[in-house]
Amino acid sequence: MNKKVLYLLFFIAASTFTFIFGNAADAKVVKATFTEIGYQKDADYHYTFYINLGKDETISLAYVQVQSNATGEVLKLDSFKGYVAYWKGSQFIIKNEATVSFFDGDKLVSKALKGVIEGGMKM
Repeated sequence: MNKKVLYLLFFIAASTFTFIFGNAADAKVVKATFTEIGYQKDADYHYTFYINLGKDETISLAYVQVQSNATGEVLKLDSFKGYVAYWKGSQFIIKNEATVSFFDGDKLVSKALKGVIEGGMKM
């Protein structure tokens, strides 16, 4: 075969792979819809809050991660609900009260959280 034909085939193959695998990687980035907005701590647990910024002014929690202060283990979440609002700059405050239930070992723990969410928004 001629060198020009080999270069052409190589170029076509490289372009095809770049097109196929390049778009697949971009699609994964677009699907991440939660934004970390900060945390609260108490004597036993560390709560990290996430929201979907595409919502209206009354923003419901999209996810809450609970971590044990003693072991550093991320605990299994049972349920959560609550709303947040902008407070100062990139900080949020919990509107009224947020509730979160999670398993610490075999024990189901429920907590009511109030007040300012520390740390601010991380994009």
